Amino acid sequence: MGVSYEDVGEFGDRNAAEDWARRNNIDLRDLHYRDTARGVEVGIRKGTRDRDDRLNDRYGGRRDGFWS
Repeated sequence: MGVSYEDVGEFGDRNAAEDWARRNNIDLRDLHYRDTARGVEVGIRKGTRDRDDRLNDRYGGRRDGFWS
């Protein structure tokens, strides 16, 4: 059975994505990275995020844009 990921957005680099995940209490093992010319796109394993939409660009003091 494969693992499905839900896109959470673009970050400048992996460190920025990991900082965001820590602020949102997301286990780093649940992240999936895809390098792009502008940084990194991040997905999170489905079923691990809360369904109350707390993971948005305003939560946790996120400084990077969600979608550039």
